[in-house]
Amino acid sequence: MTLKNRTTLVAARTWMQQALPTTFGFKVAGWLDAIDRHRARLAETQERCLVLQFGGAVGTMAALGTRGLDVATNLAKELQLPLPELPWHSHRDRMAEIATTLGLCCGTLGKIARDISLHTQTEVGEVFEPVSNGRGISSTMPHKHNPVTCAVVLSAAARVPPLVGTMLGAMVQEQERGLGSWHTEWETLPEIVRLTAGALHHLTTTVSELDVDPERMRQNLDLTQGLIFAEAVAMALAEKMPRHEAHELVQKACKRAQSARRDLRSVLAQDAIIKTSLSDAELDRLFTPGNYLGVADQFIDRVLASCTAHRDQKKPRKK
Repeated sequence: MTLKNRTTLVAARTWMQQALPTTFGFKVAGWLDAIDRHRARLAETQERCLVLQFGGAVGTMAALGTRGLDVATNLAKELQLPLPELPWHSHRDRMAEIATTLGLCCGTLGKIARDISLHTQTEVGEVFEPVSNGRGISSTMPHKHNPVTCAVVLSAAARVPPLVGTMLGAMVQEQERGLGSWHTEWETLPEIVRLTAGALHHLTTTVSELDVDPERMRQNLDLTQGLIFAEAVAMALAEKMPRHEAHELVQKACKRAQSARRDLRSVLAQDAIIKTSLSDAELDRLFTPGNYLGVADQFIDRVLASCTAHRDQKKPRKK
């Protein structure tokens, strides 16, 4: 999805409003980069937290006499689990780490679902969830295509944080074996795992099959009648006059364009001061969205290279 849409122009939005041009591939690369960090976190968490817990009544394995450590070593070997330095029954940081790591992951899944759902709004109409077997079709309004996967993922993202809070609260244990706190983990942690895994499963399928409408994205870039290029013009003017003056000039031009419902490009072309600093050819260049993407393409390459490197590191070595 990142490669396929690396040059697909779309309006970036900040504070729910159009800000500057970007590409849909750059947006998806942001999702991919975050998921790749979670992959690394989960690997580290697995190594650090999935260890043997075996300590007897109070952690000393006194009932086994001097054989306690030998028994623990053999048990860990049989279960194929690492043997920690000592039993940890009343230290629940490992359980809390698993919960918080999954909570972070679920939060990112929710962010992706929120992005997709906003793109599917009727007034935006840039991205849609895949249609299969009537999925997402309204029961009463035939014209609707509801983002049902986003609903599932957003529901999970809303439910997981309080559960993570419960796991963090369970860390406060009394002495060598707590009363009640660790019992709260029994249903809480499995629920966190279930919700996060379910959200990931549904979103993985949906993202890979998203229906992207590049033409609608391009049309939406024109909704503001050129206001989306105001920063590009201000930065170009700032090379020829003090920056604050350039900013004020463009800001006033934007207000005139909005008041008269005119295209910003035409308003700027008629401004006496701006005409002396920017030629028609320069204005044409500044109002071409593909010319104001910065190093987005380079960032995409960096994310793809990083993800590829991480996958290669995890491939089993050939004997």
